[in-house]
Amino acid sequence: MKTQKLFKQLLILLILCGTLLSCKKKPADESIVRSSKYKKSLIEAYQKLGVFSTINYIPGLTIAVSIDNQLVLADGFGYSNMELKTKTSPSHKFRIGQVSELVTTLTAAKLYEQGKLKMDQPVSEILPDLSKKPLPYSIYQLGTHSSGLRAENNPAGKGGIQRLDTIVNSFIKDDLLYEPGTGVLHTELGFDLIGYIIQKTNKDFFTNVVQKTLIDPLKLENTAPDNVYSIIKNRSNFYDYDYLAQPSGAEPIDLRGKEASAGYLCSVIDLVKMGNTMLYPGFLKQETIDMITKPFITKSGQTSQFGFGLIVNKDMEGRVFYGQRGSVNGGFTMLLIYPEDKLVIAMASNIGNCSWEFPVFEIASIFQNQLHPERKAKVEEGIHKPEEAPKQ
Repeated sequence: MKTQKLFKQLLILLILCGTLLSCKKKPADESIVRSSKYKKSLIEAYQKLGVFSTINYIPGLTIAVSIDNQLVLADGFGYSNMELKTKTSPSHKFRIGQVSELVTTLTAAKLYEQGKLKMDQPVSEILPDLSKKPLPYSIYQLGTHSSGLRAENNPAGKGGIQRLDTIVNSFIKDDLLYEPGTGVLHTELGFDLIGYIIQKTNKDFFTNVVQKTLIDPLKLENTAPDNVYSIIKNRSNFYDYDYLAQPSGAEPIDLRGKEASAGYLCSVIDLVKMGNTMLYPGFLKQETIDMITKPFITKSGQTSQFGFGLIVNKDMEGRVFYGQRGSVNGGFTMLLIYPEDKLVIAMASNIGNCSWEFPVFEIASIFQNQLHPERKAKVEEGIHKPEEAPKQ
């Protein structure tokens, strides 16, 4: 019975995908974007995402795609609220987990340009009263996960009610795992500390500084710190998988105090806006963009996969990309940026504890095939080329 239901849902989705873009009626949700210029790519993307959402029982999934700083796709699949059957919108706020590091990165980068933050200054000089132990790492090393700080002990929001200063005090006196600059280890604690430094040096709450420095200037209408005790417009409900791999209400968590590393809500449209700040000078200067998107190189000369608050790597075809991935109770998010193609893709769902990954690279490839038809033809030629007979 369950299998029949699944196939029925798939059939409906495939029919919708075939007729969706031929409809000339403007969507009721004004945040939905479907560019006719990329109609072929959109049809492929809808088919892939519709099937992906259905077979993985994802309550709600949203996507936004930008090319040349213009939205070409923004839409949602499923429900932001399963109980009320509220259709998911690309303007809905989802928990973005560690993608919150990008919020902190862009805020820190702007403060650096304003002369309010020194990236290379040792933290011990910035906060001399923070710890009696030496703090030889810099803000830049915190942001590139090369400070030597240990990883967090508990998943974000699971440690009970915490303030930013109590989080910092829980690790600031610990021994470092390695000499700063000699290795890399992803840790939320580094960004918690950056948030604390921003709060102290600006003499204002971290979230207030983010609001004034990043959210207001970029007009990020659907980006906000999560707070379980506040009514937040456009916030999605949150779900996790139960023991039968079915969506159920997520266990409540409190992300207050973790805003700098994992505590923000954001829409995919706002995530794409933030992604584009690293492709086009304006909000940041080009030299600042280069600084945060450059992969960190250890003292031994090894190139790491981390820029400042970003993953910086190459795909299987050798193309450079920037990315970030966030996973937290009730939410999973990915951001992918191809600087050469000026392509930005953000995907977010309202379910956590998932064993799957978003097909974000496959979606990127769909649009890249339309951007570079000669490359697609070359790949297809290689696939269909007959194999040579083995030499005797």
